[in-house]
Amino acid sequence: MRIRLAAVCCGILFCIDGARAADEPLTLINPYPVTGASDIAGTSIMSKALRAMQTYATPSTTDALVQQLRRMLVAGLEVDVQVVRNPRGGGEAAALSMALNAEPALLFAGSGLTANSALAAIGELRPLALVAQVPQVLVSFRNGDVPGVAELLQQAHHRPLQIGTAGERSAGQSLVGQLRQYRLQGLSPVAYNGGNGALRGVLARQVSLALVPLPAALPYASNRKLHIQTLAAASRHALLPTVPTFAEAGFPGATASGWHGVFVSPLLPVATITRWQSVLAAALRREDARQSWAALGYIAEFGDAATLNTVLSEQMREQAPRSRDAAIAGRQCPDSSGGFTALNILSNVRS
Repeated sequence: MRIRLAAVCCGILFCIDGARAADEPLTLINPYPVTGASDIAGTSIMSKALRAMQTYATPSTTDALVQQLRRMLVAGLEVDVQVVRNPRGGGEAAALSMALNAEPALLFAGSGLTANSALAAIGELRPLALVAQVPQVLVSFRNGDVPGVAELLQQAHHRPLQIGTAGERSAGQSLVGQLRQYRLQGLSPVAYNGGNGALRGVLARQVSLALVPLPAALPYASNRKLHIQTLAAASRHALLPTVPTFAEAGFPGATASGWHGVFVSPLLPVATITRWQSVLAAALRREDARQSWAALGYIAEFGDAATLNTVLSEQMREQAPRSRDAAIAGRQCPDSSGGFTALNILSNVRS
């Protein structure tokens, strides 16, 4: 009898804790540091032009997506949600500390994670939900009449063709590997720190092309110097109805997308996690939410914890060979133990 009574009491306390956690003010952590025009130094004409373009592109679409996610949580949970971000130069220590110590909290993250960081994130944090897919686009320098994507890429048959990407573990980097299957062995990826960096590389003529997330390229869709050539998706995007897919351009099967998801502390009660998931699922299925997501260049897509875990696992399997190659080249950033801290790359990568 006493054992049964104790079990009932524990259950009641658990429910009370879950309800209290569900109603407490939430912290939504945006671990990406602030970037802006001040990141580009120099007084040359090119530097001034790049600063002007970057100022035009801010606030970043990543920040805008976080704010929309915040509004969804406020409306669905009827609690205050405060966005806290990793300070400039805070690095992985600050991002990880916020993710683990703010309670209750949700961590917004994306496919800029390295395979090792994703492993650590799964170990330290719990996947909550997939919230968005991030289409990729091919961008070229606009100089007079712009040749088609097939004509541009055919150059890689005969000579090296440098193509900028948003990072060594980005979806664009993966897409380069797919395009090489079309006898484009001359394609040489150049990894930048984010999509905006790759676009600046095209402007500065450091690279011939760039494969970047659509949200990074969208602000420049009408720019006189940059031209969005192709979309790496199954169908055209509503905001770019004249931009063909890779399949339409003669490269069937060349598709790639990044993702954004939300993670939580593994110590949160199951009831709290379930409630947060249901709120996000309902919000992301609304047509107004899908349209607002699309306006930023994203695709609203809810996936439960298992779906997000699968996405991470697939990314780790795909990136494992590249991680080994990077280790041989000495380009990885291991911690003192030879492994990776949970968010060492995430804290420095933007969409």
